[in-house]
Amino acid sequence: MTTPEDARAAMSRAISDIDLNKALKEVQNRPQPSLRYSPESLLSLRPAKSNGECVEVSEVGSPLADGVMTPPFSASPNPPPPTPAPPNNAGNVTSGDEGGKENKNTIPGINLPSVIAGPEKKKKKSGKNKKHVTGFEGMWSFPPFYCDPPITPEEYEEECDVYDVSVPFERRIQTCIQRYRTRRNLDEVRSNILTKYFMLGGIESTTKAFTGGALDQETLDNATAAEIAALQATDFVRPSGGNAKYYDGSDKWVVDFEGVAKGFFSYRVPNMFSMVKESEIVLYAMVVRNFLNYVLHHRVCEEYTHDVMAARKICDLAEKELWAIRQLQVKMPGDFNTAASTLYGGRYQGAHMGNAAWAVDQPEYDDWGKIDQGFTVPEAERIFKTAIAFAGNDEMFLKVMAEDVQIVKSTAECFEVIAIERPDLKTIEEYANVKNFKGEPGFIKALGVLKLKRWEGPKIVPEDFTDDEGDDDTLVEEEDVESFWLEDDLLQICYVGLKLELMVHELNIGVKFFDSILGLYCSFFTALPNEKMVLWKEPGMSSLAKQTESVLLTLCAVPNTRPPPTVDDPEVEQRALEVSMEKELDADDKLLSDEK
Repeated sequence: MTTPEDARAAMSRAISDIDLNKALKEVQNRPQPSLRYSPESLLSLRPAKSNGECVEVSEVGSPLADGVMTPPFSASPNPPPPTPAPPNNAGNVTSGDEGGKENKNTIPGINLPSVIAGPEKKKKKSGKNKKHVTGFEGMWSFPPFYCDPPITPEEYEEECDVYDVSVPFERRIQTCIQRYRTRRNLDEVRSNILTKYFMLGGIESTTKAFTGGALDQETLDNATAAEIAALQATDFVRPSGGNAKYYDGSDKWVVDFEGVAKGFFSYRVPNMFSMVKESEIVLYAMVVRNFLNYVLHHRVCEEYTHDVMAARKICDLAEKELWAIRQLQVKMPGDFNTAASTLYGGRYQGAHMGNAAWAVDQPEYDDWGKIDQGFTVPEAERIFKTAIAFAGNDEMFLKVMAEDVQIVKSTAECFEVIAIERPDLKTIEEYANVKNFKGEPGFIKALGVLKLKRWEGPKIVPEDFTDDEGDDDTLVEEEDVESFWLEDDLLQICYVGLKLELMVHELNIGVKFFDSILGLYCSFFTALPNEKMVLWKEPGMSSLAKQTESVLLTLCAVPNTRPPPTVDDPEVEQRALEVSMEKELDADDKLLSDEK
């Protein structure tokens, strides 16, 4: 005879094995709404075991023996409520519980493994990390000309009056810069970029002294955007005088957005800003480009639209060229030029510590070539002679093998890249098959040709010529095309228009190489006259000079009664000094006698 607990357990197992799809079809096929299931009918729906056995369920005096009411098919069943534990089993703990806790998933009379609950979600902190918002967030994901969201009709009407063509350009650009600073919460880096850019263009951008700190909230709430911009302004255009290094309204100044952008990116950025990372260069271009977009978006000066668009193109070009220049500064002059300089008296000769007499006898002599950027003599010979064998002619090769090579001329010259001839695939494979002094192939890089024409040079500071020598305009008389051998990995970075200032050495075999890079410049390099005024200050005496002048005036206020020395009596001043000293000694003796 079975107990009620055993019957419930068997019934639970039978319910879990029911084919619900089959039961659903049975319900649909039987129209009787009051159909009841008995233990026999439930067992008939249970799939038979593989051995053909079936579990028997005994009838007990419980509601399960009479069957369970099945809801109509069209009705939507409600989720069953949780099964409460019976009073007599309230303190029972199943085998799956841990730490003596009550298992909420137990069925009366049945032991089930506990369900381990997932970790509770942590509550979010009420406070949020405040970040410095600059107004440049997400600029890379916006369209190229995006600057600000659309303005309101009221702002449009106001800007039509402020930026009207009838208003002088000086007032319009001053208002534009002041409002731009107000709408951008600039950090220190971006503010410095803009300040250097504005100052190069003749805008007086200085720290505003005696402002009393930031504006209070009441002033910000009651003032208009134009009033706030005027109160916080640090950028001014003063056509009526002031510091001569800024715009003064004279005919010496012209409006040139493109020229200022060229001078800023080609000269000021390389000399005043860091270019170690590509992201830094992108930031410089993005800040200036965003300001130019602001000028276009708000129609500050529609008469200079083409000039502003040209300045935007300079920003795009500067991103690529400045990063290429940074890479070339690190990788140049290349293996071939370094090897030639090591062998024939250039700046790399003796630079490698393995060339020292005390290092030749060391067993690690061949490995020291990797420490410095120079080469050991055996390694330099292999690189140079391989280049002559592949890229030179027979006459060059014979002179090189005879050790009859020397530098005949060294000059500092300026060039501009006009063409780049990279090696083909066959040439690259030929160089790759050459073995180094350790017998390892693939260590000698393929050479291409870099074609250059002469360039007048940066001309930042003009040379001092006499009347007979002429001026700077006669420096470049002809455009001779020069060819230099350079590795393919460097030629990939070079671009047409790149300007170089090099220390060039010419060998007696007709080969030229360079081992010192004196300067690398953008294709749009422009040295503005404004650069000469960077360190210029208004004429005036320094504080030390003023103090000296004050002391001299004080001393000169008392007339000097002593006669000056003359030819007849040159020792008159000496005698007067002796008399003065005697009077001081007499005064000291009298003072001592009075004290006694």
